[in-house]
Formats: sequence, C-alpha cells, structure tokens
Amino acid sequence: MAFEIGTSVEVMQTGEGLEGSYFAGVVIDRTPGMRKIRYKTLLDDQGKPLEELISMRRLRPPPPRVDERMSIGDLVDAFDNDGWWVGRYIRREGDNYIVKFDKYPDEEHSYARRDLRFHHEWSPVSDRRGQTANCWLMIKR
Repeated sequence: MAFEIGTSVEVMQTGEGLEGSYFAGVVIDRTPGMRKIRYKTLLDDQGKPLEELISMRRLRPPPPRVDERMSIGDLVDAFDNDGWWVGRYIRREGDNYIVKFDKYPDEEHSYARRDLRFHHEWSPVSDRRGQTANCWLMIKR
C-alpha cells in the first residue's frame, strides 16, 4: 500500500512501554520508504498533534470493524490511553468486557464494547501467480 498524503493509518509503536500498540494518524508528507504522520490522539509538549517520520514497515490502514459476538478467549484490541492495545477477552461483567494483556498478566481492565475490536494483522499474501499484496487476517484465538 502506498499510503498517500491524507490517508488514515495506524502506527505500530516500538518504544519502551508502548510495544505492540497502535495509534491512529494521517499521512501528511512522503519520502522514499517513510511517511510523516500527524497523530490523532498523541500530543507534543505544546499540546498540538504530534508529528513523526515513520518507516513504511510500521504503518497499516485502520483494520475493518467486525460486528460479531465476542467469545471468551478472543484476541482483541482495546482502546486505552489514546491507542489500541492487544489483549484477550476473558469474561463479561454486566455491560463491561474484561480484558487481560500479555505484558501485564496480573492486571485486568474493563471496557465498553465500543472500545474493543477484534484483533487483525496486516499481512502479506501471495496469489497463484506469485503476486504479493497485503490483506487483513482476523486473529481470534
């Protein structure tokens, strides 16, 4: 995917404490192999949307929304602290869904359904002719 200027993207974070999380942004400039991103929820020290030059390997389009019933054990993304974090749905308490994160196995967090989505990976696949393209793979368990 080319990720042209104006394209909505998610940026995979690699910094300490942010590994594996995704933050929404929009492409505002292009250079070979890189895109300048203006984040939608991350702010700089002056309170303005943070801008950062990102390798294309760390970018993906926003995943599709799947309106399907969640089952215990499903891998989900939870919107928390301005980004999407990968966790596992472990139980329901009333209207809330309880999620546990691999990085913090002793912690459980409660979310409304609107703050959860099924986890997807942006992955290369090849067709019969050997042509490669990226597509979404929904990872449920």
